[in-house]
Amino acid sequence: MKKLFIFALAAVMVSCGSATKFTITGTLEDATDGKLVYLASMQNRELNYIDSVAVAANAYTLKGNVEAPYSAYIVTKEGDEQRPSMVAQLYVEAGKIEVKKFSEEDRAYHAAGTALNDIKAELFKKQQELQKDEETAEDAISTLYYETIVANAGNLIGWDLFKQHYYYYEPQQVIDAIAAMPAEKQEEFKSIKESSEQALKVLPGNPYIDITEVGEGEQPQTLTPDGKVLTLKSVIENSKNKYVLIDFWASWCGPCMREVPHLKAAYDKYHKKGFEIYGVSFDRDRDNWLKAIDEKKLNWLHVSAVNYWDNKARHDYAVNSIPANFLVECATGKIIATQLRGEEVEKKMEELLK
Repeated sequence: MKKLFIFALAAVMVSCGSATKFTITGTLEDATDGKLVYLASMQNRELNYIDSVAVAANAYTLKGNVEAPYSAYIVTKEGDEQRPSMVAQLYVEAGKIEVKKFSEEDRAYHAAGTALNDIKAELFKKQQELQKDEETAEDAISTLYYETIVANAGNLIGWDLFKQHYYYYEPQQVIDAIAAMPAEKQEEFKSIKESSEQALKVLPGNPYIDITEVGEGEQPQTLTPDGKVLTLKSVIENSKNKYVLIDFWASWCGPCMREVPHLKAAYDKYHKKGFEIYGVSFDRDRDNWLKAIDEKKLNWLHVSAVNYWDNKARHDYAVNSIPANFLVECATGKIIATQLRGEEVEKKMEELLK
């Protein structure tokens, strides 16, 4: 994050005692009397309808008891097929919750009136304010989210934001955020922490990790298109090579395919001067992998276990999304740059191989 926007929210202490009452009130503009409004939660990526109530005079009220706060949605159903339409996301917790708009000009509804919902509403207001400056908005909002995660590490606001945005942050930031959470949440996010700890090992300045995964029978085999073993070490130690770009990609990955013209431009211009690309594919279909190499004329080196995300290289380099790349300086065996996008590859090679 390039710029710092200070906005820390006080953590909310949420009790998990006996059932307590909640009331959710709201309005729907121009709603037909009798139209149903639903309270629903998301389970296994599907809506679980908890309760419903009919609209009367554009208003509705939902009541119930809640043992512990949880994330939920106000939903209506539209059309002949009764497809769900989200009205607002809210936190069901003890107290009086009101679902409304910030102003008459707003399209989106928000919830307010209880601790967690007030924090979420204030966060949304700050985000809207930051979006007015297009040049700084992305960095400022990212910082805003991170500070909110840390300040609310003990409640649903922090946990939800973390799950939605952790992959935008530096490995140490992720580790620090998890460390601020209760023990049960630290356990839940254990795999994310481990991946972040591994990511620290492949930041620029660290030595590269060899890619050697080769096995027999059912074991994954990282082989070239013609079935030969090609370790990363052998490429880096090749005297013809000065810099090797480890490129994680797949034929099914749209963003990866959009990087191809830039990789080809850099490769065509600098390969003879010592630039090599070691492509590691996350394809799961061998034919699709080979077809992409042939049709796109990807004339550099390629290996794959043809095992989708399940391969050792992915874990060693803490790759959680593709495209991803790591530039290795052969003389030192150290990673000197990561996540080069678009023309950045060509510009970096021009800088190194003038």
